[in-house]
Amino acid sequence: MKQFYLIIALLLATVVAIFAVQNAEEVTVHFLVWTFQSSVVVVILISAGLGALLAALVSFPQTLKARRRLKETEARLERLARQIGGSEEWDEPHEK
Repeated sequence: MKQFYLIIALLLATVVAIFAVQNAEEVTVHFLVWTFQSSVVVVILISAGLGALLAALVSFPQTLKARRRLKETEARLERLARQIGGSEEWDEPHEK
């Protein structure tokens, strides 16, 4: 499943890059109190990069929470296995 998301992300990045390069005119950008001139390529690529960074930052706490829950669950599973007499270690699941 991770490979699927990686392929989709790469395709999206390629489409954004092609769009940006095909629209290389000079533009004036007004953002809050700043005004500057730049090519559309730079504006699009910076915007896409900042969007990806913000998406990663928003999902980061949920990722940490999920990892913590996984470790707690694995520790509980080990305790339960020892309680029922299973002395063998649990194999780590392999990612698909």
